Amino acid sequence: MEHEISPDYIPISPSSLRTNTTVGCDIFLLAKTTAEVRFVLYCRGDAVFDEAKKDMLVAQSIKSLYIKKEEQQAFFEYLENNFQHIVSDTSIPIEERTKIVHGAATNLIKDLFNDPKSGNVQRAKEFAHNMVDYVIKDSKAAESLLKIAVHEYYTYTHSVNVAAVGTLFGQELGLGVKELKGFCAGILLHDVGKTRISTDILNKKGKLTKEEFDIIKKHPEYGIEVLEETGIEFKEERIITIQHHEDDDGGGYPYGLKKEEIHLCGKIARIIDVYDALTAKRSYADAIRPFAALREMKDNMLHCFDTELFKEFVRFLGPYDPRDPRKKRRKYDVSKYAVS
Repeated sequence: MEHEISPDYIPISPSSLRTNTTVGCDIFLLAKTTAEVRFVLYCRGDAVFDEAKKDMLVAQSIKSLYIKKEEQQAFFEYLENNFQHIVSDTSIPIEERTKIVHGAATNLIKDLFNDPKSGNVQRAKEFAHNMVDYVIKDSKAAESLLKIAVHEYYTYTHSVNVAAVGTLFGQELGLGVKELKGFCAGILLHDVGKTRISTDILNKKGKLTKEEFDIIKKHPEYGIEVLEETGIEFKEERIITIQHHEDDDGGGYPYGLKKEEIHLCGKIARIIDVYDALTAKRSYADAIRPFAALREMKDNMLHCFDTELFKEFVRFLGPYDPRDPRKKRRKYDVSKYAVS
């Protein structure tokens, strides 16, 4: 007889727990019998998760642990605080590490959109820097990040997806570590201005009215206001936030910039932003396959993008090994990336 697992508990990976740390939330084992399903306390949140506890999980081949849904915030904060250790632990399969990275980043951006205070903005900036280090140090991390498919569109999952793909694309173009970190942080924060727009408009299933779209078009400027209110220094983050809807032909917003008036990181953000929106299921449209998305962008939206940069993006997603130096196609001039 099968029993449904309580929705009050959510599964976590044992690999995400670092030995000799306190997790901050109670950890449970799932005990199934023919009569019932029970959650058994395994490690209290204020107790040390030590080697003995970890060894028992390995010995019993336990693949999943559980936490109370109401305590998942504490768990994600634990992941953030132990990020570097988790992603550098080669005993954890790369796919599992990447899921941990994506999950922690998504929760972080969710916090940011629920409360865009300076502490959450700074968290996003620091996480972006760690995420870039993860990609650079482990060649398999890039491939693993690209394979993660989040099919439902939410502002926070969208921001994480765009940051992941954008960072990998920027690396492929030849951006340096410092530039990649600023770029990744900018992408994570690029839609923060939407926190000042009604969710009724953001989540509307039907077509937006002209008045509603005019409100949506203000989110880049609102985003700059949010960043400025934190008192934190930003460079690439400001550029991406204000320019990610500017089009190469001057038809974008908020300023109608064109071609060389748009910074390289703004150009990249415009391409990745559209690509992820097309390939994710939204409240008003189904997702389309990557090739179909690129075809749509080429046939009907090419005026929005820097043409050469778009070609580089198509090549980046194409069937070739980006680690093979014979197949590098870095024609785009990244020297103009410097932010004054």
